[in-house]
Amino acid sequence: TSIILYTKIKRTMKTTIIGHRGAAGPAIENTIASFKRALELGANAIELDVRKTADDILVVCHDRNLDRVAGADVVIRKTKWRDLQKVTLKDGSSHIPTLDEALAVIGTTPVLIEIKASGCSKQLAEIIDRHADAKVTIISFKLSELLEMRQLRPKIPLFLNEQTKAIEAIQAARALKLSGIGLNFWLLNPLAYTLARRAKLKVFVYTVNRRFYGRLIHLLYPRVSICTDHPEYFVSRRRRRR
Repeated sequence: TSIILYTKIKRTMKTTIIGHRGAAGPAIENTIASFKRALELGANAIELDVRKTADDILVVCHDRNLDRVAGADVVIRKTKWRDLQKVTLKDGSSHIPTLDEALAVIGTTPVLIEIKASGCSKQLAEIIDRHADAKVTIISFKLSELLEMRQLRPKIPLFLNEQTKAIEAIQAARALKLSGIGLNFWLLNPLAYTLARRAKLKVFVYTVNRRFYGRLIHLLYPRVSICTDHPEYFVSRRRRRR
């Protein structure tokens, strides 16, 4: 019975698949190579992270420093862009891209931009303006940044991220009339799903890297989008770009 159920889920899965930091499984996260790979694999959307350099350039990186992706003790906020460009990442060829570079590659594929550091909203709004065809959603754990983005660009969808308290996140997003929430997938349960649906909030969950969990989420919570390091686990070959 379990094998039959698994097969049925696999054949009917049409959940929105978001490439986490591009395709962070087969490529180094948040790089141009990672974004291109996610697009090739047929991801419905791309998620990425932004931080600000010492000279106020928005770059795409999750961590505050480059230790994990480059093995270098380089703090982004204390480093100018021209010096950041000199650092080669662990694949031997990639570098930290600017947000402008990332959006140019992603094109019209929907993109979720996570604000990782305070003080990014003004530059972020200006960059989005330069990419008129980009389909942007702003996400963050930092409520202050989301509210500032609302003042700057009120038409851009905003999602509040939450790691531990799903119900509180839903209540806050509803009260502030945000578009949705991003939850650690372990927080997803029938109550949270029902409350989010009643509040007309869109939901995505992160980071789902096992096929079984993804298909189970699709079965139990069909309106929830899945953010994954491995889009290839959930996207049919027919949807992948050749």
